[in-house]
Amino acid sequence: MGNMKVLVTGATGFLGRNLIGRLLSEDFEVTAIGRSLEIGRELEAAGVAFVRMDLASEEMPRTIKGHAAVFHCGAFSAPWGPYDEFYRTNVIGTRNVIQGCLENGVRRLIHVSTPSIYFDYKDRLNIREEEPLPARFVNAYAQTKRLAEQEIDRAFAEGLPVITLRPRGIFGPGDNAIFPRLLRANERRFVPVIGKGRAFMDVTYVDNVTEALLCSLHAGEHVLGRKYNITNGQPVYLYDLLERLFVLLDTPFRSRHIPYRAAYSLASAMEAAAMLPFVDREPMLTRYTVGILAFNQTLDISRARSDLGYQPLISVDEGIYRFSSWWRQQEGRGRD
Repeated sequence: MGNMKVLVTGATGFLGRNLIGRLLSEDFEVTAIGRSLEIGRELEAAGVAFVRMDLASEEMPRTIKGHAAVFHCGAFSAPWGPYDEFYRTNVIGTRNVIQGCLENGVRRLIHVSTPSIYFDYKDRLNIREEEPLPARFVNAYAQTKRLAEQEIDRAFAEGLPVITLRPRGIFGPGDNAIFPRLLRANERRFVPVIGKGRAFMDVTYVDNVTEALLCSLHAGEHVLGRKYNITNGQPVYLYDLLERLFVLLDTPFRSRHIPYRAAYSLASAMEAAAMLPFVDREPMLTRYTVGILAFNQTLDISRARSDLGYQPLISVDEGIYRFSSWWRQQEGRGRD
């Protein structure tokens, strides 16, 4: 597959950058679509053709011309924000990518979705891809990512070769969301332990998601139109994982137990305050975050194993070690 010309959206984000590193190591010719000029310059220095562009731009479909495959990693991913912003990036942006693929005869589109669409404030274990989705989605991110999947489904019906991945809890060096948020909370005050504090969940080391993306590119036509859960295949108790991380970082783990109902009510009040006209910041705690910290959710990845030949390359323990080493380096640079 070397020398194949591929395009990556969300290229200046966490997953996109990791994927591009793998693609370059395997001699792909890469075009990167993203919004960060600074990271874009770094990609250009590595031999990537960088285009600074918003996914919702009318120019977006034209950038796809001449590419054999597209990895659609771009999204507006956050627990909080204006619905219009989520819709613009996640739905209109996906529509633009689809249009460009259809107009330019792309041989395969690999779309990155999210298992957030499964979440409904209940314990759910070994969720399979075909299980019914909640009648109401937990937040604007989950809702618009589901709408994006429906755009993908329509495109497949029109003849576009597509595959959808739903990776869970991506972490690793370069992560600026999951663990960094909890580490900052620990620095400021404490990490909330919601309810029983035994949330059992899946996480996925970023290299493993990249492996799944490459498996999706190489897999036969029988995978087209299908959706695949992607995880490390090693469910963990979140707070056990955090304890291991803080030991590796040689940092005291400051936690505080908060009953679920109290935490949910507090998050509701914070969300209401964040919606006031003069407030322009994400609430410190959201109902979705409370739910994630309180309820069990694991995914069945047997379909990805059998159809895509996906096998996680990096264990959770090794991933936590790699993340902690990277975090120490980053924090050391910040103090210099």
